[in-house]
Amino acid sequence: IDHAFEDLDPTRPVVDVHVHALGLGQDGDGTSVNPEKLSPRHPFKRFETGLYLKATGVEGLTHFDQDYLARLIDRARAFPHPVKIHLLAMDQAYQADGTPDPVRTEFHVPNAYVFEVAAKHPDLLVPVVSIHPARKDAIQELEACAARGARLLKWLPNAQNIDPADPRYDAFYHRMKELGVVLLTHAGEEKAVAVKGAQALGNPLRLRRPLDIGVTVIVAHCASLGRNADLDHPGRTATNFDLFLRLMADPKYQGRLYGDLSAIT
Repeated sequence: IDHAFEDLDPTRPVVDVHVHALGLGQDGDGTSVNPEKLSPRHPFKRFETGLYLKATGVEGLTHFDQDYLARLIDRARAFPHPVKIHLLAMDQAYQADGTPDPVRTEFHVPNAYVFEVAAKHPDLLVPVVSIHPARKDAIQELEACAARGARLLKWLPNAQNIDPADPRYDAFYHRMKELGVVLLTHAGEEKAVAVKGAQALGNPLRLRRPLDIGVTVIVAHCASLGRNADLDHPGRTATNFDLFLRLMADPKYQGRLYGDLSAIT
């Protein structure tokens, strides 16, 4: 670990832009998970969820939300290098008409939750908001979050039912650009949560629309899993990583397109 950090400036914290907040909602904090993920009627989902919960190191689920956060803070403070954690909200899935889609929503972490938590640990946590662009109040929520200091917005299109190439979201993108809000979005195949037949929404080439409008985009995981349609060559497919590299090679996106390394190693 020391060797991994030896060429970094020791006076500046390591910035982790991809740390998920998580909660089951027992403490009335607004977080939730899809009931199927803990239901004995869905044994595979329950088993999978159990693996994730066990990996957090939290013992028991009575006060999971508080315990998960406490353990995250303890681990960060014990890290052998100063660290700044960007803690991610996760909006619900929405239907095309702007109404919430609870069936498709795998887990929900409201923006208010990450703002509240970050305010308690300002030296360590930075709130990252999540706003589905189909929401009827999407732009108003974006403006409100930006006014509170948010500069990073998280999407998981495959699970949230967001098509980044949908022209209906252009006004949202223009406001993001004006406010200086950066889009941190999953791309590539999603395996951690159910996507209900929407892996095509993780096609990196669909991010050209916000990029062309002027939004700065961070592609989570560098789109390192799965294949998708090659939208530049109809009838062909390509690995999502190769499609990501094609975007990275485009000079017009230089300085506005990045990849993060979360989950790759």
